[in-house]
Amino acid sequence: MKKLLPLICLIMAISGLQAQPNSNAPAPPSRNAADVISIFGGAYSAITGVNYNPNWGQSGSVNTAFDPGTGDVVMAYTNFNYQGTGFEGNPQNASEMEFIHIDVWTNNATVLKFTPIDNSGNGAAEVLVEVPLSSGKWSSVDLPKSAFTGMSWKSVIQVKFDGQGGVSPSDIYLDNIYFWKKPAASGEDASLKDLQIDGKTIPGFAPSALKYSYGVPGGGSLPQISLATTNDAKANTKITQATAIPGDATVVVTAGNGTTTATYTISYFYSSPEGPAPTPTATSVLSMYSDAYTNVDVDTWRTDWSQSTFEATTIKGNATLKYTNLGFNGIETIKKPINASSMTTLNMDVWTPNITVFNVKLVSFMGDGFGGANGDSEANINANLVAYQWNKIAIPLADFTSAGLKSLNDLSQLIFTSTPFGSGIAFVDNIYFSGAASGINDNESTINMYPNPVTNGGTLYFNGDVRNIELFNVSGQKMMETQAQSINISGLSQGLYTVKTIDFDGGVSIHKLIVR
Repeated sequence: MKKLLPLICLIMAISGLQAQPNSNAPAPPSRNAADVISIFGGAYSAITGVNYNPNWGQSGSVNTAFDPGTGDVVMAYTNFNYQGTGFEGNPQNASEMEFIHIDVWTNNATVLKFTPIDNSGNGAAEVLVEVPLSSGKWSSVDLPKSAFTGMSWKSVIQVKFDGQGGVSPSDIYLDNIYFWKKPAASGEDASLKDLQIDGKTIPGFAPSALKYSYGVPGGGSLPQISLATTNDAKANTKITQATAIPGDATVVVTAGNGTTTATYTISYFYSSPEGPAPTPTATSVLSMYSDAYTNVDVDTWRTDWSQSTFEATTIKGNATLKYTNLGFNGIETIKKPINASSMTTLNMDVWTPNITVFNVKLVSFMGDGFGGANGDSEANINANLVAYQWNKIAIPLADFTSAGLKSLNDLSQLIFTSTPFGSGIAFVDNIYFSGAASGINDNESTINMYPNPVTNGGTLYFNGDVRNIELFNVSGQKMMETQAQSINISGLSQGLYTVKTIDFDGGVSIHKLIVR
């Protein structure tokens, strides 16, 4: 047996069946910065804000500093079934790129598929394309954009590798992941080398990226484009500054040939509220988060399975929850579940620059923990938000129970979901349940609606001081709006709708409506 072991090792070495690479992938060629968007690798400057190991429920682990013995690190996916890479806070406009390049090494994977993930709404969001593999050596692959049928690549926020179609789990090693295009001919280069706002390069700048969102703290002054340098000295620029926030500034670059142009657009927005949320004055309260009340114990304001970035911040000294890159976010009270059976309303204040639909879900573990014999129960309600102001959300708990929540006695999760998904920004304050004895204050709506359910063709009535009423479908599309005390419900399909009511004191309530 002692003689066989060295022989086996020798055979494996000769046959090249090493379990890990002991060399690097071929070095990529030199490219102009305008012709490449690098996600991983040392050959080009990679984009900022990349999360190489988001929690997507995958089986394996990620090592972005695996050394094959050369000192030049690569990325290792071990025990791999699928894996994502996210840069939701720095979306990339790769629409002008022609290829995606990947270097991959494996000795046991048999199928590997890859896709960028695009949230622009233009074309397909993702298309898995097979990556050719060669066992025991580096494969350098350039996948053409045309292989990803229907994709625009206008706002790439993630990339995904999937090996579930073959040996799974497996081990793969990756390097030099980048989008690229062929260089422009002489005199046809209309790209920028640098773009600065108030003396600093705009975050996430890449010559190939033409659109940028630039956040300004609430109350901040209007930024100015201070520098726009072209890659080609023969090209020229025309700068148009923005006149307000929100608003756009542009740089139009004209190439040396006088005909090829590119327009860089910077969209300014307020990235935070100027002042804190209004102080609530309700008296019968079970509070999760507010400076105005004594709060119950909360396990976490961001679960490890959330797709969001969380920060506990302050707005002029007032504690506030801040969520960015928001797709969905879980808040948990599992250790001490909330009994809201004596309450009538879930309240919260939300400020956003870009979320149009804020979905709120309550989850009960039905008294015996997650996945217990009693089962778990949940329901969610959509709230439509107005940008750049504090939105007072007041959702009757009866709307959750009507939508399927079986118990208010054992609330263990509160989950937010954002539309748009993956790029939402939300400041949240004053999360509390209120009861019937709380009274009405100037932040809470006095408006009620009836009948509910309502028959298509019937009339929906409202009592109270109505200033404005909006009706939305489940996708967040506004279907009706009125300032009257009633709406004729005609032409609507059967199903669930959201009604947003605003009274003359600015109080906002969100109601679920059933149309039959």
